Amino acid sequence: MVGSNRSFGYDAAATFANFIATPSIWDAFAVRSVIPTIPVTQVATNDHVLVSLLSHLIYSATGSRSEVLYRFLPALAAGATVGLSTGALVRRFGLLAGICAGLYIATDPLFVDNSRDLRGYSLAALGSVAGTLLLPIHGEVSAKPTEGLPTEGLKQHVLPIHGEVSAKPTEGLRLIAYAVIMGLAMAAQLFVAVVLLCHVAWVVSERSWPRFRQLAPAWFVAALIGLGANAHIQVMEYTQHGLPPPVFYPTYPRDLVLFIIGAPVLLPVGLWLASAGLGLWTQRRAAWLWSSAAVIAVAVLVLWLGLRPAFLYPRFFIFLVPASAFLMAAAIKRWWVVAPVVLLGAVVAAVSQAPGYTEDPLALPAAAAAVEHIDASGRRACVIHSDEQVLSAYTSRFTVVTRPDELANCDAVVVVSWGVDLALRDQAAQEFPRLTTLPAYYPTVVLER
Repeated sequence: MVGSNRSFGYDAAATFANFIATPSIWDAFAVRSVIPTIPVTQVATNDHVLVSLLSHLIYSATGSRSEVLYRFLPALAAGATVGLSTGALVRRFGLLAGICAGLYIATDPLFVDNSRDLRGYSLAALGSVAGTLLLPIHGEVSAKPTEGLPTEGLKQHVLPIHGEVSAKPTEGLRLIAYAVIMGLAMAAQLFVAVVLLCHVAWVVSERSWPRFRQLAPAWFVAALIGLGANAHIQVMEYTQHGLPPPVFYPTYPRDLVLFIIGAPVLLPVGLWLASAGLGLWTQRRAAWLWSSAAVIAVAVLVLWLGLRPAFLYPRFFIFLVPASAFLMAAAIKRWWVVAPVVLLGAVVAAVSQAPGYTEDPLALPAAAAAVEHIDASGRRACVIHSDEQVLSAYTSRFTVVTRPDELANCDAVVVVSWGVDLALRDQAAQEFPRLTTLPAYYPTVVLER
């Protein structure tokens, strides 16, 4: 929450304007265009449904537009992910290993950056961890299948992150909780479906068909919740051609590994990658590990070579951050000298990110103030088409221009992002030569005659 009063980022501002600060709670499901000049198909994939829905409830109850208020839920989910993961790893690998692995999660730049704004990634990570810990893939379906099985033999089949599971009346409640949590995690970020497929692969790799039949209803309910929450968005995008043309990113698999493990900060990448590699070696005989790797590899290949979406980011696989923490903890348990390596990476990662904690990603509040000042003075403030979807999170007292001839009706043009028509922006700069810069990571420019 440090610097949580800074401006919303681009995606968060678009989410807030289109799906949260609206008259109807159904807008959280991207059912219509809220901003007349922005088709809902253009922004629908930016809607993380669970976060939008919960935030809309907050907006409906309070009417608040405070960035701090809407960042609290993602930050809380991130902290809970760190705490829950650390607790589980301490129980499995010991205090030193668990704490070091938890510090990796808490300082990993990909995890930190995507947990500090109005996005659903931290809720997806929390649901993935909680669902995995609840998953009763081992233990007894009933008393009979384990009769005569030596206790030591049973222990060898327990997934390292779990404890022993026995057939108790509470197992039904556990399955319900698992199904609901995994479904909500997918509602927060659809890519959690990959985690659900990993869980299926774990059971298949164990050849435990009674357990598969027992878990199948929970998997179905989880998919029903998660896919149901996102169904309208996905169907609309594919049937109404709202997605941009496919793009091939040749380095995506490499980028995915590097960003999960510490990029763009160089030193933690080397330290953490080596630590996770050692942990992978310690778990090399585990069937669940290789079944998970196969599922993730197939998912990446389908996206990278098959679907080739125009927007394909490492953050979509943010659940691999706590998974990498498991590997680091396993390495520290085997070789304690890995602990200072992981800790050094955490320190360097935290220090390198600290300067940006309070920096505005966009100058949206200052831009909104400039727009309202221009409007209050009786002049017309304009924004170039597509900027309205983010500036609307702060003000609506502007006119949208889409063509060069419309600039003649403006007294000032405010450019807040990189997502506008660059030719039109350059034309505006020629017609409005007086420039004022509003500072941010990506600064706003106010162009006047």
